[in-house]
Amino acid sequence: MEQRVFIVYASFGSAAEPQVLGVASSAIGADELAERYAEEDRCAWRRPGWLQWDSAHWVRPALDERGNTVEVWLVEVGLDELIRFTLESEPLVEEHDEEQD
Repeated sequence: MEQRVFIVYASFGSAAEPQVLGVASSAIGADELAERYAEEDRCAWRRPGWLQWDSAHWVRPALDERGNTVEVWLVEVGLDELIRFTLESEPLVEEHDEEQD
């Protein structure tokens, strides 16, 4: 059986790119990551629980401390998809690191 993991990411109402917050091996762990993100970035949840988008996607809307809309997503994927996702994003990370030098 294929191993499944949960990617936790934030999508912003602005033109900013979505931000991956972490990866968890369970839905409970993913929820804990989302809660930690909301606390650290001082986001206020706009509803008490997660909305199921489809069988593998859940969303929870929030507002950041400036009043901007943030959607935090939990996405269930196979471990092999996570590895492909990580490799595809690597050039973006390298590009960002070069800009800071």
